[in-house]
Amino acid sequence: MTVFIVTPTCPHPFGDTAAKWFDVLVRELVRRGHHVTLLCVTEEPAPRIAEARRALTGIAGSGRLDATIHPLAMTRPAWRRKLASLREPFSETRQADGVRQLVEGRLARGYDVFHLEQLWTGWLAAGVPRSVINVHHLEVIDMEGQPAASLAERKARWQMRRATAVILERADHVRVFTARLSDRARAYNPGARYWVIPFALDAVHYDPVPLSGEPVVGLIGSMQWAPSRGAAERLITRIWPRVRSAFPSARLLIAGWQADRHLARYAGLPGVELRANISHPREFFAEAGVLVYAPRRGSGMKIKVMEAMAYGVPVVTTTEGIEGLQVESGRHAHVDDDDETLAEMVVGLLRDRAAASRMAREARTLIVEQYNPAVVVDRVIDMYHAVAAG
Repeated sequence: MTVFIVTPTCPHPFGDTAAKWFDVLVRELVRRGHHVTLLCVTEEPAPRIAEARRALTGIAGSGRLDATIHPLAMTRPAWRRKLASLREPFSETRQADGVRQLVEGRLARGYDVFHLEQLWTGWLAAGVPRSVINVHHLEVIDMEGQPAASLAERKARWQMRRATAVILERADHVRVFTARLSDRARAYNPGARYWVIPFALDAVHYDPVPLSGEPVVGLIGSMQWAPSRGAAERLITRIWPRVRSAFPSARLLIAGWQADRHLARYAGLPGVELRANISHPREFFAEAGVLVYAPRRGSGMKIKVMEAMAYGVPVVTTTEGIEGLQVESGRHAHVDDDDETLAEMVVGLLRDRAAASRMAREARTLIVEQYNPAVVVDRVIDMYHAVAAG
């Protein structure tokens, strides 16, 4: 089977959430003998692109992989860019210099499935037979109940709603990570065909860390993403004071991209450390005794939760935090939506490290058995066959 995949970032086993999935998908398809044409349209810096090129070159069976990394650049006049954005919001991938020509040329060579990763690349699917859009999350869900801070933000949300509606209404085939995403997408287009197939995490990259004996409560994530930032603020202001009161020697570590910028007003609070730059996620998970991720709102699967489980770090989270995961509360993680209860769960795990170890082992087993690349990509290939059959 020949699959043409378009991504907005480069595959990378230690990149962001999307990059991890792209890496799993491409490697597993090539390993199984499928031919993959990969087009990454990206604004990533040169060092990350160089890393991605090396990783792609090292894929076993890379003779079946034709990968192109193309810069997301638009040199047309500003008025034309604004007009294109008004007509097709968030269509930068489609509007970037040379992208449509590249896509048309590769489609003309022949393909079985045209696979678009993440919602906004879906602008490229319009009118293309045998195309499928993979929706990681829906920002129209994430922003519900959140007041717009400015006129510009209100405009951006209006554009976002328009773009989401148009792309999904035109789609014939849609893959989503969770049932919640499927339900919302069907509201736009009940006539499309949907597959709910979860995110896959390659446990090969996640050797379990020794469970920390220090009472460190941790959260890691990109603080530019509103759900992660909201989870961090909730942890700092509402859950952490309760934990600190019951366990005075505990420390709180908030790590991740732009943590120092977006959470600067919390710097210097007792027991709180903001760490924006870490060399590798393993550094954080080796230090954290418990991961606490308590978003109020945020669609899709939360990969930081899956990574904690893969590393063998116990998790305390909300129902939003375990979306798409077949988690049994009290066995694989502690799950609740009440601040007081969440704090009690955290303190319990800090005090009872044997219970924390048991939970960590159960959680890693869940990830290894149910969310590994082989199991998930089996389902993706079944979807491909259905899409190719028309």
